[in-house]
Amino acid sequence: MGKRAQGEAEAENAERWLLTYADMITLLLALFVVLFAMSSISQKKFDEFKTGLLQTFSQMQLQSALKGGTGLLQHRALVTHPGVTPGPPQISIPQTGSGTPATTTSQANNQLAAELKAALAKANLASDVQVVVETRGVVVRLLSDKVFFDTDSASLGAVGREVINVIGSVVKSLPNDIVVEGYTDSAPIVGGPFSSNFELSAVRAVTVLEQLMRTDGVSADRLSATGFGATHPIVPNSTPANMALNRRVDVVILNSKASNRL
Repeated sequence: MGKRAQGEAEAENAERWLLTYADMITLLLALFVVLFAMSSISQKKFDEFKTGLLQTFSQMQLQSALKGGTGLLQHRALVTHPGVTPGPPQISIPQTGSGTPATTTSQANNQLAAELKAALAKANLASDVQVVVETRGVVVRLLSDKVFFDTDSASLGAVGREVINVIGSVVKSLPNDIVVEGYTDSAPIVGGPFSSNFELSAVRAVTVLEQLMRTDGVSADRLSATGFGATHPIVPNSTPANMALNRRVDVVILNSKASNRL
């Protein structure tokens, strides 16, 4: 009996630390409850902090989109000072010339298109081409059947060379890159020097590019040529008239590099 009582006493003593630990946790909880009850939240300061936070991060996002963000420390304080009314964030938007970059680019494209039309009209060639303003730049569309190539041929006709010379005289002094794009209709090529519509369209585009470079003096580092074959028709190849519209070469004067970067 004596050994049993001694074992129970040792087990009881071994677990007494749990009571001390529980008492300490209870006291800490009571302390935090008292501290919380004694504290007070200033709604005014909280609203000022929230307003400053929203303004700062809104400004940072806009400046980052414009590649002008400089970091959090250079913006207004997150908490406004007493007596100071928070105002809207001051945002500086870089501009090219007058107006927004998009507006400036559109105006430049419209002006270039007008110059091309005037030059072609002066040479009595306005009815032989189409000048279109697109998002990427100004497109001068040359219809193959009217003035440029015989069927399945990549040789320029006399009128075609004259049209390209007029285009070259207008764009020679510009900084814009130029892409020459060749297109065909969907009719397969049978015989002749070209194995496919892709090859025919590419060679026609290169022929126009070389005319701009060799004869008209357009810098070679501004020029590139692409052959699309029949993959990008502007109208369905459902009639002979539509197929004639799809046989074309587009001279695309791209937006300036400065405009493309904005």
